[in-house]
Amino acid sequence: MKQAKVELAEKAEPSLRTLVERYQHHFDDAGRVLILLHHDPDPDALASGLAMRALLHRNKTTAILGAFHGVTRPENLRMAELLDIEVEPLTAESLGSYDRIVTVDVQPSYFGGLLDSADLVVDHHPQRPGYKARFRDIRPDYGSTATILTEHLRAVDVNISERIATAMLYAIKSDTLFLSRQTNQSDLQAFTYLYPLADTALVRKMEGSITLERLRYVARAAQSGEVHDQVFAAHLGELPREDLVPFVADYLLQIDEVQWSVVSGVLNGNLIVSVRNLGYSRNAGRFVTRLFNTIGSAGGHRSMAKAVMPLADFETTFGAAGEEAIASRLGSLARKFLSEPRRGGGADRRS
Repeated sequence: MKQAKVELAEKAEPSLRTLVERYQHHFDDAGRVLILLHHDPDPDALASGLAMRALLHRNKTTAILGAFHGVTRPENLRMAELLDIEVEPLTAESLGSYDRIVTVDVQPSYFGGLLDSADLVVDHHPQRPGYKARFRDIRPDYGSTATILTEHLRAVDVNISERIATAMLYAIKSDTLFLSRQTNQSDLQAFTYLYPLADTALVRKMEGSITLERLRYVARAAQSGEVHDQVFAAHLGELPREDLVPFVADYLLQIDEVQWSVVSGVLNGNLIVSVRNLGYSRNAGRFVTRLFNTIGSAGGHRSMAKAVMPLADFETTFGAAGEEAIASRLGSLARKFLSEPRRGGGADRRS
């Protein structure tokens, strides 16, 4: 088991059990605790929220799961309903009503200045600058935050209920595409440990179905997109929901001739870009960060990444306007990135 890195006054790197016991003690005297999730929480965020509540020995009254933008994806709404997970809506003003704040599956700087510090941060995304944390455990080589928190639960012998095990098993399965994407031995071990504790029939019921709406957007991408040098680029136009972009990007990666998919769409004046690859290719997170971080927010892992920026800024910066032009420009940017020499002649390092 890898040692967790923690930021403390003495800059120590204790054992995982010591880390968990220290942050548990830090939260003991808090009246109300906020477990803060990212916008539109996914299975990993929802499951990690439940796990953190159990680690802090609290209930839904004393440790609130909250988000500034609630759950919208159909399969995530189904998960929340089946597992009775309540996510409270937050405002900038409401943050001040909590005695302690912990972020799971996200880091404070994600919230664009609304939060510059947290008591505890647990995340599997690459380290982000611009915030302070008393305790943190960030492991970008892990496939899910649920895997990290499975280790936390086991380190201090917290009982993992069937409900929590079901949520966490589904989270690991979802975030790693059933252990086929951005996965290491720790993810496999966590999945194996949780499997006999979970309600696997309920996991199957929570899994996303392919709706006619989603198929229409896949068809739109197939008709209007382009494939060059194993890169599939497509623009979906105006969208009713953001989740259609990553769904189509994941779906397109199943095509034999495709190793990278770059899919975009427009929602509320913003261009949403999802990038997927087979995992042994170049780093998708580095690609979106380099190209789009100056005009929006961008980040991700080797095999999956996301960027959000004002559509007008993308058009001005990259000289592309109109659906065909946007898809063509995204495709050319990806191919240029993939054609660049790798550092030291080897594989990209993980972001």
